[in-house]
Amino acid sequence: ADAPRGQAPRGLVAFWRTHPVYMLLAALVALATLNVRLAPLRVSPAAMMAGRGFGRAANPGGTGQPKKKPSKPSSKRRGRAPPRQKIGSLEAKLLQEHAASCAAAEATFAVCASDGDGEYAAGWTAHPVPAGAVSETLYSADQPLLLESEGPLLSESECGALTNAMLLHGAAGGWDSRYPLAGYTREVKVSDMPAALEMLNGALRSTLLPAAASAFGLDASHLRVNEALVVQYDAASGHNALPIHRDFSLLTMNVALSPSDSYAGGGTWFEHSGETLVCERGGALLHAGGLPHCGVPVTRGVRHLLVLFLLAAPLPLLAGRLQAIGAAAGTKPQFFSQPRRRPADLALSSAALQLAIEANPRDAESYSQLGHNFASEDRHADAQRCFEAAVELSRGRDFAALVSLAEAQAAQRQHAAALVSLQAALELAPPPGPSAADERRAVRRREGLALLELERYEEAGLLFDALIDEEPGGMEDVEAWASLGVCMAALRQPEAALSCQKQVQRIRAASASVP
Repeated sequence: ADAPRGQAPRGLVAFWRTHPVYMLLAALVALATLNVRLAPLRVSPAAMMAGRGFGRAANPGGTGQPKKKPSKPSSKRRGRAPPRQKIGSLEAKLLQEHAASCAAAEATFAVCASDGDGEYAAGWTAHPVPAGAVSETLYSADQPLLLESEGPLLSESECGALTNAMLLHGAAGGWDSRYPLAGYTREVKVSDMPAALEMLNGALRSTLLPAAASAFGLDASHLRVNEALVVQYDAASGHNALPIHRDFSLLTMNVALSPSDSYAGGGTWFEHSGETLVCERGGALLHAGGLPHCGVPVTRGVRHLLVLFLLAAPLPLLAGRLQAIGAAAGTKPQFFSQPRRRPADLALSSAALQLAIEANPRDAESYSQLGHNFASEDRHADAQRCFEAAVELSRGRDFAALVSLAEAQAAQRQHAAALVSLQAALELAPPPGPSAADERRAVRRREGLALLELERYEEAGLLFDALIDEEPGGMEDVEAWASLGVCMAALRQPEAALSCQKQVQRIRAASASVP
């Protein structure tokens, strides 16, 4: 449940406890969370997705966009904010925060003085994204949401200079690792490297900001760089991937700094399609920040990227700011395989997430965060509705939401439904990453437990036997051996059940002897 990339995650709850918006939200909790804390959700996922309050209702229909070259949007729409209703006090505070973020960006990064086309003229190729995949208050219905440049936006020398600056800064002890665990990237803020910042600001004015604005029908003078990072994926060090996430940005631009033949693997994987995209050096991907994606593990060599998280002055990310509060204060774990966290402020989290959903009824992540909060309170029916909404919004492609849905169903003894959800997750497969094999194994184990609950002992036994024989480390899987023993006993095979019990005792004894 780390904060979305592009927004600093550290100390977010502590910051909000001293902030006027926190005081306002805390005052609203008594009213806004009456339905959250005391009453079950009585609306269907479809009704929940209709939305009210902030923003406008979303149309869940649409079959997706064909792969095509995007046409330049009408100048009547460029840089214009969506129609707004009467602004309440909470929304006014969030707008102040947006204005402060834009002002901080202007103080560090270049801003275009006018809406020019800039120096990039090679064009963009659009990759299909389902209609309504992100907030319809921020992007028009016909706007391609994932674009790949047809030429370089940075020169060879600019790519080399940014890479070298990062390496020198990192060697001096300046790594900023957002995910400080083996298997995730290293990164450095461009704002911490003065020479690199000066060079980037020149490229922002001449090429990067005008190109992004033109591709999305915006006024280049409205774009602000909320953060700029140089990211390193290094196969040898193990810092070689990024987990699935969404960005706190209106637009995210990833510019490849390394030649594609200098590494193997890598690329950016998108949840909606399962497609991995890799750009040549200087080329870029440009996408809506809310599209779920991950950095695919690099298996050989080193890959460097420049990542720009862009805001637009007239288009505040109200739902994103509310979700960041809810995520930081809530229970959803940072990684799929971890248990739920102890919440910093569960009432605040749930209130903020409900408001985030009202602001953007297309936000599957807020539904998922809220579902974890409900599950931590044993409100499994409410959690199930939230996870159903997250699955529906992702068109069945959110692996973690499918598994969480199965957990909520199992907690209500809906084991047949839980089995269907788990098998859908396994058919989909986890997002690519260093923990994908472990995630798949964990879900297969849950599938076996669902079969056990349904008294389908032969099928469950075959599954646990396969986990032991086929999977890496299976011979030391105490849970698989214990479950297989239950199956053998139910199938009246006492000798096999006894053999499984002995394996369980062996593994536990070996574990107890390890200092």
